[in-house]
Amino acid sequence: MMKNVLLSGIIIITNCYLGWSQSDTICNASFEDSLASWGVISNGGAIANASISSDAAYSGNLGLILQADNVTPPSSSCALTSCLLNLEQGSYYRISFWAKSDTQESLLVVLQPTSAPFTNYAEATFTTSPTWTQYDLYTADSNAVAGLKVKVKPEASGVYYFDDFLMEGISALPTNTVVCNSDFEIGLSEWTQSPNGGEIDAIVESSEVQNGASSVKVTASNTESGQPILSSCKSDVEEGKKYEISFWMKSDLGGETVVATSSLSASPYTNYGQTSITLANSWTEYSFITEADTTVYSNVRLAKFKFLNDGVYYVDNITIEVVPPQPLFCDGDFETGITDWTQTVNNEAIASISVTPSQAQNGLQSAMVLLNTPGTTNGSVQLSSCPTDVVQDSTYTVSFWVKGSAGGLNFNAITAFSSAPFAALSSNSFQTNADWTEYCYTFSHDSTVIGGIRLLKLQFLDAGTYYIDNATVQDESYICSSAPPSSVLEHSFDELNLWPNPSSGELHLKSSSSISSLFIKDLSGKIIFSSRPDSLTSTINASNLNMGTYFIVAELESGVMIQKRWIKL
Repeated sequence: MMKNVLLSGIIIITNCYLGWSQSDTICNASFEDSLASWGVISNGGAIANASISSDAAYSGNLGLILQADNVTPPSSSCALTSCLLNLEQGSYYRISFWAKSDTQESLLVVLQPTSAPFTNYAEATFTTSPTWTQYDLYTADSNAVAGLKVKVKPEASGVYYFDDFLMEGISALPTNTVVCNSDFEIGLSEWTQSPNGGEIDAIVESSEVQNGASSVKVTASNTESGQPILSSCKSDVEEGKKYEISFWMKSDLGGETVVATSSLSASPYTNYGQTSITLANSWTEYSFITEADTTVYSNVRLAKFKFLNDGVYYVDNITIEVVPPQPLFCDGDFETGITDWTQTVNNEAIASISVTPSQAQNGLQSAMVLLNTPGTTNGSVQLSSCPTDVVQDSTYTVSFWVKGSAGGLNFNAITAFSSAPFAALSSNSFQTNADWTEYCYTFSHDSTVIGGIRLLKLQFLDAGTYYIDNATVQDESYICSSAPPSSVLEHSFDELNLWPNPSSGELHLKSSSSISSLFIKDLSGKIIFSSRPDSLTSTINASNLNMGTYFIVAELESGVMIQKRWIKL
């Protein structure tokens, strides 16, 4: 009994302080050394008392109890305050603590100076409950600042319990990518509406909903003078991640145009993703991809809707999902044009690049390169696909179709980084046929790259006309239609063994019958190596070959032709 009395008998009354230090570490963070370095303040009619007790211990022997009475912010408020703290230049900080309360209450926690202007270098509002919960908040920048305190401010009267405060330096802030109140079930909380020169009236709608009990109804007018905007809360986006923003919309009449973006909340209002849609008068789901080349904290409005026409609109059920890295071609079939492909004509070359409906391997049109005069370098006339992703240690097959105005026109097909020094992951040389022909090659990379790889960079080397269509990316098991002819058969490993497979250097072969001729062909069927072993075994030094998938073709003394697939690492 005496122990309990002693443990709970140390009390701080409002405006009493028991010493402090100044560092980037919270002093007496677990309250095992009495109430030293902690204080309470109050204004108005609020009353705050702090004490330590074993009843307030989350861990160890002691914790802190804060009794807050007559709290009605901002006129009547109180706070629990830490010792003085510093922030070091170039560091971010995480502040965490364990807390609970007798009843469910709201708690504002800030890191701010002890005197005006009381800038919040970290700020968060939490809802406490009778269950111990760890809460955390983070500094917003990495500037050096001195003379700060953690201030814990109850937003209602009650009894609060605290233990195990921690302030630790971290190399980067975590991201929280969210569309707040994305289904409008709690009204228009955390959404903003801007006339932007026009007029806008956004209200909660309960009769026209796509999901749940509420949507938002937007009436836009005077759009000739400006296009009104409805924007979600400020959020984070993380470098190296793609996000798919999906939403449901409709309008009373249909036919109106809306531009949906993810963009900075302040100038220069950089767009990280965008789509322009023409609405129907029934609920329809739309989506677009958002990505940024740097991490942005608390400054991106992930769902921003600009209304280009007068009308009545409805928005509901906005979701966000991280899109896993994946390679893709933008307009690989050229059905919507060639704008997603980068066109290059320089170094004295004379050429034109366009789309044409006169030729198509698949669909209604293809790309056409009319090369009159080749340039001085291989890259003088190029057509390059959009930047995309690749996943670490995955092997991909690039497939595309080409037709020439004549056979024998030389061109290169390259997979490479989209920025300097434009390192190639695979480089291949081909010749056209007069008919549509599929060309294929494989590549892989030892790390994941987001938005930094051009899957196909075509370089056109000879004068003539080239048609390109149906560019796709497949997995490594894809069989190219222009692979070696079907008269070359796959046989069992009992008749031809090759090892190691995959391999990066020497390739060993052994057959049950003497090997008369041996060929290595690439996926287009081009012979890139040949020999006449005239023996049951053969060893090939393949270290100079590019990474990719090849066909080993052996002609045996018995007259049998055997083909095996081999992967060069």
